[in-house]
Amino acid sequence: MANPRKAASAARTSSVGGRRRITTGGPRRIQSGQSDGPQRQRYLVTFPAGLAALVEECLRADLRLVSVSHRDDSALLFSTSAPAESVAKLLYVKNAFQLVLEVPRTSLSGAAKAIAQRLRRSVSPGLERMSGFRIMAQIDGQLEPLDRHAKGTLERAVMSATRARVMSRGGGDELWLIGRRALGTIVLGRRLSRAAKPGPAGSLSPELSRLLVRMSKPQGGDVFLDPFAGSGALCRARAEWPARRVIGVDLYAEPRFDSPRARAPIEFLREDALELPSVESGSASVVATDPPWGEFESFAGSAQEFYAAMAASFRRVLDPRTGRLVLLVSRKMEQLVADELIRAGFEGPRLVPVLVNGHPATVLNACPAEARDDGG
Repeated sequence: MANPRKAASAARTSSVGGRRRITTGGPRRIQSGQSDGPQRQRYLVTFPAGLAALVEECLRADLRLVSVSHRDDSALLFSTSAPAESVAKLLYVKNAFQLVLEVPRTSLSGAAKAIAQRLRRSVSPGLERMSGFRIMAQIDGQLEPLDRHAKGTLERAVMSATRARVMSRGGGDELWLIGRRALGTIVLGRRLSRAAKPGPAGSLSPELSRLLVRMSKPQGGDVFLDPFAGSGALCRARAEWPARRVIGVDLYAEPRFDSPRARAPIEFLREDALELPSVESGSASVVATDPPWGEFESFAGSAQEFYAAMAASFRRVLDPRTGRLVLLVSRKMEQLVADELIRAGFEGPRLVPVLVNGHPATVLNACPAEARDDGG
């Protein structure tokens, strides 16, 4: 009589090309504690309005397996297999929140009570290792007061689920109720990072400055050059990453280069960006800058002549094999600048539309033609 176990085993084994192939015989059940891949978490990040395309591009470069489920002009909701610590380290977002729970959008009080009810049933990821907390609310970009009864109900539910205590004066974790106009839900998120302090009036925001730096693909051995340093925002942002040299150039402005996050020293040259006499040819790894948007001090020629001289200057100082160029220009000037870059010997630049303080602008990302030809 045939052994039923051997028969079953034989049924799952076949021969292909002289080799044995073992089939599973059906779907595999995942046991508790096992996973087919890294666990995905959901996050909400906010940033200055008009930078969504730039932020999404950088998120996809910095985090694993990013999937965006909601975007508006100043926020992205996404999932990723990257840990919360990686999201908290993103320097180019204003705020980052790890999502704890999400409920259909109703009144703020109704959402708080619905979330409290769900917390009583199960502890959600994102509330681990909390010793103290306070609850805040932001609806459609505005801080909102939360009804005392609803707030108390949610606080008691969080305390019961985590054994953490309420710290209404701050000092603990911040749990935020957040609603966005087009989202259709209200989320409870644990704040991972806080907004940076703004720079001097008229300067680029810290978030935009860091996004432009991130677009340059910073490396530890870089020589970074900002030929229109202005207030110094881009140099301060670049100094937050390791670098061999960070150089700011400006003929008129008085840049401010102090930064509590600086990991590289910043040098300053007072000279003309269209000449850069102190910068050797081919010595710069990166040129990232915010050139004039149509007002050219002490330049007698046309806008086309200005941008032609600028492109030639940048092409000379950039490393012909590995150099990278990032420019922020007015949207109405993007085609003119792109044409002059190509004439100066750059590959056709990639264009990313943004808004800067409500004004249409474009980020141009390019490299010398030789760099692309050599596989750089």
